[in-house]
Amino acid sequence: MLLTITTDSHETELIHKVVFFAMLVIVPLALSLVTAGDERGNLRLYSWAVIIQPIAAVVTIASFFFEKGLLSASLSSAWLILSSLIALFGLTRLVARGVFPVQEASVDAGLLYLSVASVWLVIYRFGVQPFDYGETIILLTVVHFHFAGFAAPIIAGMVGRTLSTTNPPSKTYSVMVVSIVAAMPLIAAGITFSPWLGLIGTFLLAAALAILAVLTIRRVLPATASLSARLLLLLAALSSCTAMVLACLYAYSIVAHTVILRIPTMAMTHGLLNAFGFSASSLLAWSMISRVGERRQ
Repeated sequence: MLLTITTDSHETELIHKVVFFAMLVIVPLALSLVTAGDERGNLRLYSWAVIIQPIAAVVTIASFFFEKGLLSASLSSAWLILSSLIALFGLTRLVARGVFPVQEASVDAGLLYLSVASVWLVIYRFGVQPFDYGETIILLTVVHFHFAGFAAPIIAGMVGRTLSTTNPPSKTYSVMVVSIVAAMPLIAAGITFSPWLGLIGTFLLAAALAILAVLTIRRVLPATASLSARLLLLLAALSSCTAMVLACLYAYSIVAHTVILRIPTMAMTHGLLNAFGFSASSLLAWSMISRVGERRQ
């Protein structure tokens, strides 16, 4: 039976909208930037992904207007098909090129992590709760891998591409990329096995994004001609740092068994800062920078 989602809490509806924003805005923006660097992957897969993306987004969003179950999960599997194409494209890039240059490997990691988000999205719409996860945790995992898993490594790759125009990216940059990529499974393991792993992963990601913010402000902003792009990158850097302070506080509260920030508060603060302040602002800025570069060529 077709439903309007009136039984969900205000916070859950907000998280749903953030997921929709990721599908309709974040993923296409990030995809538009990927092939501006290394194009040794299977471009046919990339072309199919670009064509299918809006259809998959609409069909998957439609799944949220049905009760959780087989039909809803079947509709949401459109996003799984899309993310599988994107992941295969990332894998072909990685295999054809190897792990160097590291900025392109960072982009590949983002392309691969999107498939994790889509798997959990299908699970969420099916209405099952593996490992005794609550529905909210499953839904937040979907959000986490769309933004921290998919968008953040691609944004880091864009920064690396700019840095590489003058000098090869430094060891600090390489460590930052490895930290972003490694933090994802650690945070996931923290939910399943031990909160301490989640705390380590969160601190690792926070440190990496702080380095990314510093590199963006110190190295990318001076090299960016567009005032709008500079302002967006500055907003993104400040938003990511603020969002990760909140994430660290929340991860610590889980380990310490004390209430500092509740999940609804995290969704309204950390989630929105990460989605709009960091990811959207960064990708919009890099889209502007990319268009300026294309005109110059």
